[in-house]
Amino acid sequence: MSSTNSTIGSEPIPLFGFQERQPTSEEKALVDDVLNLYQLNPISAAYARYDEKATFHDPIGLAQGLNSIKAQFNAMPSIFSQSETKGLKFLENPEVKPPSVQVSLSQLYHFKTAGSKLVNSLVTFHVDPSSNLILKHDEEWDAKPNSTGDDGFFGKINELRKKFTASSVEATTDTTPKDQK
Repeated sequence: MSSTNSTIGSEPIPLFGFQERQPTSEEKALVDDVLNLYQLNPISAAYARYDEKATFHDPIGLAQGLNSIKAQFNAMPSIFSQSETKGLKFLENPEVKPPSVQVSLSQLYHFKTAGSKLVNSLVTFHVDPSSNLILKHDEEWDAKPNSTGDDGFFGKINELRKKFTASSVEATTDTTPKDQK
């Protein structure tokens, strides 16, 4: 998906207060690989971008470790019939230092049951400079920070719920990449 798409239908792709920038070839390759996961194509090349101890945090779950991350993305085809990347922009955020990268992602999810949902996310890949592997993958819907235990009592309850959700998905999902089945 090109980062030059500027609208979704008639809606602009959000920049969440940042400026758009051109990615390096390494950044583009990393994000292109990971986009396979969002597009219901959980393949080895995408998972090879993650450190074994990586975390994935979104409003639904907090997956800790590569196996748990694999479970979260491998489970998506059981919920969605299709997932389309409608827009992607690389963002200039002075707090996100290379090789880490931040993007605005507009993803349209089609539920197997009925209906669809467009999700605009601020996605940050915290990349280890020595290994070039993702250590932390944060997805914030509408750029709203994910709650954690640092947010007080209700944040702690929410964090525990997200960890439970991720571990439940991991316990019931085959984590084999699609291209290895």
